[in-house]
Amino acid sequence: MCSGFLRYLFSGSSAPPSRLHDVLLNFSVDLHRHQLQLRDGGSADGNVFTSPFAIALALAATHAGSRSETASQLAQVLHLQDDLIDDVRKEFADMVLHLADAAPDVKVHLANGVAVDRGVRTSADFKDLLESGYDGSVKELDLRKNPQRSRTELNSWVEEKTKFQVADTLPLGVVTPSTSVLLVNAMYLKGQWDSDFKSDYTSRKPFRETRDKTSMVEMMFQRKNYKTAFCKTLDVNALEIPYFGKKVSMVILLPQKVDGLATLEANLTATNLQALLRRLCEDDDVELNLPKFKLEQSSSLRKVLESMGAQDLFTDRADLAGFTDSKGVRVSEVVHKAVLEIGEEGAEGVFATPVIMMCYGGASFNFNVDHPFMFLIRSCNPDVILFMGSVRHL
Repeated sequence: MCSGFLRYLFSGSSAPPSRLHDVLLNFSVDLHRHQLQLRDGGSADGNVFTSPFAIALALAATHAGSRSETASQLAQVLHLQDDLIDDVRKEFADMVLHLADAAPDVKVHLANGVAVDRGVRTSADFKDLLESGYDGSVKELDLRKNPQRSRTELNSWVEEKTKFQVADTLPLGVVTPSTSVLLVNAMYLKGQWDSDFKSDYTSRKPFRETRDKTSMVEMMFQRKNYKTAFCKTLDVNALEIPYFGKKVSMVILLPQKVDGLATLEANLTATNLQALLRRLCEDDDVELNLPKFKLEQSSSLRKVLESMGAQDLFTDRADLAGFTDSKGVRVSEVVHKAVLEIGEEGAEGVFATPVIMMCYGGASFNFNVDHPFMFLIRSCNPDVILFMGSVRHL
């Protein structure tokens, strides 16, 4: 189990102030939206999957080492208001410092590193802050002289940090002779459902990727009480599946229409997502059909973060004076990988329009995840989104 902040996620401690929750919620939705927009310029039918929490943790650490306009842009990306920056930073650090034993049935492995060329002088204060406040470390390597060896070493480091669950985080070509600083970030979650799906009920069933294309998948089945909600504004049904201990859960956002995912993605905001999550309520009887799937996605986030407003960080205008006194240092790339596997036992790994919602109750309700959907995995105390994804094909 990863130390630091991740142990706090699953403790019985009281929730942190809502400022950090709001920051991470807004960042998660914004990050996902920008990833989808950039994806639309390439493969519009692909899955999109990341850990917004892990990425925010890396960017918050980078923000702490940045100055002037670079810091302002990172604050904008993270949805940090100027008067709350210090408070939110302290809340991140407090979660790391005030440790609690982790829930033994949910494992999260995080690799959060800043790879630095040996020619860059890194501040000792920043190294200490990264380790104590952001569960990270500085990796000093010969990035410029030996980029391929450095890439191999970084991939090995990520594997070790994630207990060999995340491999090949950095693809060929990411580390080059011009690389001086590289942010490397990976996250893996494995847990057991509060109520396992029986493998005897799993069978091959169709998953309608589009109105004209269907694939056959391993579909799990369970009938029990689940928290559900419906949002008319988003035209989406939501269902929450708790992990053992009920401190972490998976929330499925299932459009009513087979081709409704794009509409859901376009209309989703932090405001209506939070309202939907708050309205989840217990159902008497739900028949759930959920496909088994594994998502493993490595993302180079420079273009995404630039589109969100972090432009100076990747140019000669970057001001990283809190990180190094070396001149002309900039971040070359932010590489992130997330791995999640869903099976019978669990995971291997201001809105103007009124939001109209209701709880289902009484009669049996069929929740059939047989077409494209969104999902998120969140901790309950504090309420933090760990993973978020859009699944179009399996």
